[in-house]
Amino acid sequence: MAPTAMMRVMSSTAELVNPIPADEIDGWARSMGTTFLRPPDHGDPWIAGVRRLWNPARAWGARERGRWVATLRTEERHLTVPGAGDDTADLAVDALTNVTVAATHRRRGLMSAMLTDALTQARDRGDPLSILIAAEWPIYGRFGYAPATLAADYVLHRSRRGSTPPGDPGRVRQVDRETFGDVAPAVFDAARRERAGQVDRDPPWWDRVLGRDGYAPSPTLPHNWFVHEGDDGPDGLVAWTAAGPSGLVPPLGWIDVWGLTSASPAAYRDLWAYLSGIDGIDQVRAADRPVDEPVRWLLPDARTLVMTQQVDLLWLRLLDVPAALSARRYAVAGAVVLEVVDDDPPGGVTGRYALRAGAGAGAESEAGTGTGGGGPVHCERTEAAADLIITQRALASIYLGGFRLRELLVAGAATERTPGALALVDLMFSTSRAPWNTTWF
Repeated sequence: MAPTAMMRVMSSTAELVNPIPADEIDGWARSMGTTFLRPPDHGDPWIAGVRRLWNPARAWGARERGRWVATLRTEERHLTVPGAGDDTADLAVDALTNVTVAATHRRRGLMSAMLTDALTQARDRGDPLSILIAAEWPIYGRFGYAPATLAADYVLHRSRRGSTPPGDPGRVRQVDRETFGDVAPAVFDAARRERAGQVDRDPPWWDRVLGRDGYAPSPTLPHNWFVHEGDDGPDGLVAWTAAGPSGLVPPLGWIDVWGLTSASPAAYRDLWAYLSGIDGIDQVRAADRPVDEPVRWLLPDARTLVMTQQVDLLWLRLLDVPAALSARRYAVAGAVVLEVVDDDPPGGVTGRYALRAGAGAGAESEAGTGTGGGGPVHCERTEAAADLIITQRALASIYLGGFRLRELLVAGAATERTPGALALVDLMFSTSRAPWNTTWF
């Protein structure tokens, strides 16, 4: 659907609106903030950020008798996808955010209408895929989204022997929040390219989160800011806040780690050495970390690092199969015909696709074709017989390498037509490191 004025009756009194003009932001944001359990305060930096980023054509809402009762917004973001070897490539994607329905208007089809329209527009724009962070698991599968990355929370029990990794904490220097914000965008941009699944953070993202450029600082910001100095300048970041009991006798408290980012192996080692050496605490708590956190292999006793939670984070939905599959590289060369089944709104990707990666794939410059260090990749619709029947949701889950197709078979995710096709697909889509996203949007 083109971004023209759209107003449709959704129930006896509610109407769906897109685009939403800027003079409606206040009421729209108030409804959105309330549903997300945030105070309807104009000083909230999160809501202030929505105002600054407002794009009427990419904002939806449901209105009843002049009051906003549902909200949805999308943004263009950039996602790292698997590249050659351990490299990644950047892919422009549709990012879904600010999705709410007021408790007074649930189960009236408001979200279905907004989301179907938003995905239709994204597909018509040519976006290869859409991403989101799901507040609740059951909601977004109905629209073809599926979890594609995992995140984990850890506790490093510093009070136990064997909890200090090697490294040089002397290369970590304390800075103020303003200095941290000056170097953070470049350091993060370099670091995020080391894994698939990372969503970009432009300077306005940092300004909003750190309380810069006119944004009010959040009361939940960390208290202490640090930068790692590499041979060529800053290449690591970390901030933390102390919490829990403090005193002269145990138990002691902990620190909550924020923004641990490293663009070099040395920065990673040194930052963890610094954190594990902070006195007066029993624990170092780090949230939203990768499930294959490497520090465990640096610790003299890896059991001092305990994973306390693992949760799905980034969800993904394919909108253009040839464009999405051609944008990434594959672990092994191969050719396979995938019959994709897409029964979720807005649909549109059901069909057979020939995917060829590596030698013999062809490297013509045309839609659905890409080249790179991992060898040429070509994907296009085909009438050839399918080697593997796969649901769009399953393809979305394995796209970044975070899940294996074989583990999804219990849910009927795929049917093998050619012997060995399933194993080949699992190998092709595998990655050397678990995909990971640490950016909320």
